[in-house]
Amino acid sequence: MKSKAFTLVELLVVIAIIAILAAILFPVFAQAKAAAKKTACLSNGRQIGLALMMYLGDNDDRYPQEHPSTSNPVVDDNEAQLEAEDYGSPFDKILPYVSSKDTTKTQLYVCPADSDPHGLTLLDSQGSCIGLSAPPPGPLSSYLLNAYYLFGATSSEITAPAQSTYISERRDNFCDVHYHPWLAEVEPSSGPNDTINPVAISADRHTKGSNHVYAEGHAKWRPFSLARATFEGHLLYGEFQAF
Repeated sequence: MKSKAFTLVELLVVIAIIAILAAILFPVFAQAKAAAKKTACLSNGRQIGLALMMYLGDNDDRYPQEHPSTSNPVVDDNEAQLEAEDYGSPFDKILPYVSSKDTTKTQLYVCPADSDPHGLTLLDSQGSCIGLSAPPPGPLSSYLLNAYYLFGATSSEITAPAQSTYISERRDNFCDVHYHPWLAEVEPSSGPNDTINPVAISADRHTKGSNHVYAEGHAKWRPFSLARATFEGHLLYGEFQAF
């Protein structure tokens, strides 16, 4: 008895069906993987927010301070002149509240979608930003602090804490641990060919948006255009303006 074999046409049909299924499923798998990274990154933000709230409770509602006090950093730090005096990284100061001690080793400050979360391609062997004469920024991570909060700000000063970003995601070519809204580092794109703005923030790391931690501790995903949009009391930089 002769066994029936597949004809060439039948084999080609099967291969075509497999190729079609693969073309349909691979993008779905990629989207699922991206969504998982977005969720993990947002989970980090929520933990950072909880740690920040515990820190505020133990420190008279004062945000982790890095530089000399001023009630108007937009004016008094308009050229980053107050930042020569450094009191230590706010990232380090909230680590005890998440049972960690080393900023460079904790996964809390690493977004899975960030290909270079510690900015190793941006730093030289001394930890300074390549091509810049500024002092070393300290260990880089996937996240950036809003510089509004670094000069002794307290929670009572924040006029809209649920709409004021405290931490955002760092753009992969931005070599610093915090950003200054008043130094044009959160300006919107001027058009489709503008690949520079926003200078500091990774505006579209997760499906045309990124994750932010807000001044009262919650974290959420936002498109940059909505976060940057102005509203009453925040007419300069939108959610990037603290007060």
